[in-house]
Amino acid sequence: MLCTPFETQEGWILAVTLFRGTLYISERETEAAYKKRKGRTVEQEKLMYSGYKFESFLCAYTPYSDPCPSEVVNTNEAFCSVLLGRLATHSLLLSGEVDCTDASAANPSPPSSYVELKTSAQIKNPHQQRSFNRYKLLKWWCQSFILGIPLIVAGFRNQQGKIESLQNYRTADIPHLVRGDSQSWDPAVCMNFCNAFLSHIKKVATKDDPRVVYVFSYEPGSDITFTIESNPSDPVLPDWYVQALSH
Repeated sequence: MLCTPFETQEGWILAVTLFRGTLYISERETEAAYKKRKGRTVEQEKLMYSGYKFESFLCAYTPYSDPCPSEVVNTNEAFCSVLLGRLATHSLLLSGEVDCTDASAANPSPPSSYVELKTSAQIKNPHQQRSFNRYKLLKWWCQSFILGIPLIVAGFRNQQGKIESLQNYRTADIPHLVRGDSQSWDPAVCMNFCNAFLSHIKKVATKDDPRVVYVFSYEPGSDITFTIESNPSDPVLPDWYVQALSH
């Protein structure tokens, strides 16, 4: 959602339902994303695996112990953080995956000690640097900023997939790295758009009924549209949750 004002490559679908005064927002896979996922090449699969393997090389199970890079990668394992935040008049409850925590951080309390791990191709020329600033840093900033993660550790790989260098990015400093580039992005625009879109959702999704789902869609270069589904096959809230809150 935050990336939308500067997104030129990927669309999104968000399903929204209103239940007992709270709006629930859930992402749905677009047709383009589905085709991309099903059409991955062996090389693309290897790159995805190498990203997970990178995490196992840097992370240990307990503070100050050693990582275990020989361990088999388990992509079903994850740690999720849940945060309560506010954007203008909107109160937000957010959940997102966190890669690790830094036991030696100045403030060891979460989320101040959280660290996000990323991999990317080596940057060899100004054109690649501009593209990196324009697309990668935008997504990295959005993801880490919204979850309150202060530090991103990036591993830059060569053409053979081997990590050649590491670089730390303070999340708060990333907007300053792209400032002055007319082709880049502005965090204030991202936040203002998110605020306006959440207000739009509140105006549209007004029927308090978990069987009614408002589906908002966006494609780069087009306006945001929405449809309304009654008794959908893919509801936002599971029956057990609705029943638990109804008693």
